[in-house]
Amino acid sequence: MTIHEFIERHIPWRYGRLYYRAVGGLRRLTRRLRYRRMPPDGWGKGWRILVFRLSTPTRPELHVLAPVDGDSFDWKTLRVHVRGKPWPEYAHEAGKQIGVMAWEGHHTYVVIDGFGPQRLSMGTLVPGEFGGGVDVGLVLVDVRNAAIADLGEAKA
Repeated sequence: MTIHEFIERHIPWRYGRLYYRAVGGLRRLTRRLRYRRMPPDGWGKGWRILVFRLSTPTRPELHVLAPVDGDSFDWKTLRVHVRGKPWPEYAHEAGKQIGVMAWEGHHTYVVIDGFGPQRLSMGTLVPGEFGGGVDVGLVLVDVRNAAIADLGEAKA
């Protein structure tokens, strides 16, 4: 019997509710301590590096270049680049695994060497909450400014 089954069967509702509120509060506190908070106005507008942690035994970081507008993707810019416009050149951090954004139908993906396409959620870019994955789990750890020399213009 799990703790949840025990609470449902043997504990009055008002005390069980307090338990779940306490567990939720501890989970939020842990996330605040573990991950960077999103700025009040979001991540700004433009190109950002999304830093994901993979749920593999070595837990490497995955860096993905993505257009961001506030707390979500910039869908207009993403659509143009996924449909053929070249992606901007940016400085890769040495030793980090790089993923590429993709979009098909109503789903966004990150294509990772060795794992293939991994579906992303459609939620807001909140570290610790945003993520996805099919074959490997992805959790957003941080959003960083991208070092793009041409201010977002792609080389042809």
